[in-house]
Amino acid sequence: MFKPVSMAKIAIMGLRKNQQTAVSVLHDMEILQLEPLSKEVSAIVKNERDNELTRQVSDELLRVKALMTVLPGIPVIATKRFDSIDDLLRTSSSIDVDEQVANLEKEKESLLTEIKETENNLKLAEEFSFFPEDLKILQLSSAASYFGRIPSDKFEEFKKAIDAHHKDIMLYIKAEKELTHLILVVFPTISSDEFANIIQTHNVKIEAVPQITGKPNEIISNQKTNLETQNQRLKQINDELNKISEEHYATLVEVEEQLQIENKKLEVISNLGVTKDAFAMEGWIPKSKLGQVKSTLGKFTDGTTIYELETKEEEKAPTLMSNPPRFRLFEAFIRFYSLPQSKEFDPTMVFALIFPIFYGLMIGDTGYCIVILLVCLWVIRRVEKGKRNFNIMPKPLRSFALNILKKRQMVKLAKAMIPGCVIGIILGVIFDLHFGFHLNGYIFDYLASVGITGFPEPGEVLNRPSQAFLDPIHDASKLLLIAGYIGIGFVSFGLIIGIIQCIAESDKKEAIGKAGWLAFAWGVVLLGLALINGDAINPTWPRLIEVNPIAFGYYGLIFGGVGMMILGQGPMAIMELATIVSHVLSYTRLVGILLASVILAHTIDYIFLKSINIGLPLAALGVIILIVGHLFNIIIGVFEPGIQGSRLIYVEFFSKFYKGNGRAFKPFGSMRRFTENQYKSEEQHIIKKKKS
Repeated sequence: MFKPVSMAKIAIMGLRKNQQTAVSVLHDMEILQLEPLSKEVSAIVKNERDNELTRQVSDELLRVKALMTVLPGIPVIATKRFDSIDDLLRTSSSIDVDEQVANLEKEKESLLTEIKETENNLKLAEEFSFFPEDLKILQLSSAASYFGRIPSDKFEEFKKAIDAHHKDIMLYIKAEKELTHLILVVFPTISSDEFANIIQTHNVKIEAVPQITGKPNEIISNQKTNLETQNQRLKQINDELNKISEEHYATLVEVEEQLQIENKKLEVISNLGVTKDAFAMEGWIPKSKLGQVKSTLGKFTDGTTIYELETKEEEKAPTLMSNPPRFRLFEAFIRFYSLPQSKEFDPTMVFALIFPIFYGLMIGDTGYCIVILLVCLWVIRRVEKGKRNFNIMPKPLRSFALNILKKRQMVKLAKAMIPGCVIGIILGVIFDLHFGFHLNGYIFDYLASVGITGFPEPGEVLNRPSQAFLDPIHDASKLLLIAGYIGIGFVSFGLIIGIIQCIAESDKKEAIGKAGWLAFAWGVVLLGLALINGDAINPTWPRLIEVNPIAFGYYGLIFGGVGMMILGQGPMAIMELATIVSHVLSYTRLVGILLASVILAHTIDYIFLKSINIGLPLAALGVIILIVGHLFNIIIGVFEPGIQGSRLIYVEFFSKFYKGNGRAFKPFGSMRRFTENQYKSEEQHIIKKKKS
């Protein structure tokens, strides 16, 4: 739980005739991370590839993928189990629709091109629908014809210019409200420069008349008939493809998935070490699963042996974190920072317990936390219930969120924020903050009315006195002191973990160095508290009898800690003395961010309360300021506490013990959606029985 799963490096050796079965068993168990063979083993074995089988599987996979890209997809719920590669290839070859699908797809592509062309011709003909004659007459060798458009309010001026050249230019028009369409037939009796001047002066957009023949109305009628016929045939083709999909698509997705898996298995087999009669492979496996692997391989193969290998110090086992289900969500935050090494302390549970407290403390407002909680629940429902439309969110905010996180990551973040919101709601009552307002009095008055007493006296809605059990503004010094205690607590906890790890790794010098840091930190903190309390702590004071004798212990911790640092980590450790103090004090940002939010909320509320007492116009403005201001503060509350809370754990806590840089455990296997495992262990059988 507080450490990753203990891993064992194993070698698997067996009869060569069983290599296909052994690889399939290990694939279906998803329990072994394969590794390159050691030099000693590689020297006595070789790699061989079954080129013919690999080619068959690859070719079938390409063929099936090609079919699936053409055929329309349909929902597939059922799963299928293939007993062998031969069974798989037989099932795949039974889907003999390649030629039929290829012909339909070719005809469909050609038809879509024709439909596009018909639609373009129809659009052109509709553009010329106002021309009464056969468009062929516009293809004159003795004149140039142009089609153009002009804003309707500019047409009269343009027409006057054309009328001045009525012998040189023929004009056909279709006037509409916004735009006037026109055809110009220009004879060579007018110079091209003069014609161009008319066009440019009146800003007319013209283009050459396309090479089409027939009366526009006839062309429109013919093209509509052609389009209807083409669409009918397209529907027939789609119906035929849908029919083929209904018959074969489910089998295709099953076959495609299993072919992908078999291709992966064959790739592994090609990298196995083999001799004439045997095969060998190496990899990492959770120690607790060793017996399961042995029994399962023994069940489906004969003569297969597993050896647990001794690992060298430089060999780092892969990391597989193991936390209770409720805490696994927070593993993503640890991976984001750095995966722990296989024998390192796993801080997931610590993060899961502490992050919500930090988050809730930095918001500390019941109203804000309720809003954030509702948003989190909404995000989870939209994604997990399959309703992934986020259009209800403002577009800029939606785009910003989706640029940072994928939807599944947003769900994880939302679930992580929920405990923090609950804690924030509780702290909001303690602080008497409800969108910045002091509303506890109303609650307490009601409780008193039903006979429950013992609460603070009623106060004002916004200003002191409030009914807070701990007021962030007036009790800021107390909160800062609490933050300091949290800081020294976490720094100490981190150093203690670091010391324990160093002892476990037989790194005595580093353990002494960390113990020195711990002593120094406590010495500085205790000395600082003594100064705050006004104790006499100066050992050079002439009247030593007045000096608190415990002060000598503080100095002993400080100087003794420095000595241990130098002994364990060398003289350069002195350069980092200020770091430990800054790390303790850094936890005061918990209160700093809370105060910033509280002051901003109070300011917004103050403006609102003042505005409603002045008049209706300003009251409306005050309402807008109230809503927008609090929305802004909530958005800050979503990001800032999360970032700063994580930072306090990552930097000030993890730095005392955490090395990270672990490599993730990636077992050999595949995610199945449409197929079933060929081989099941006893454990998998038990799980299946429980589910059924």
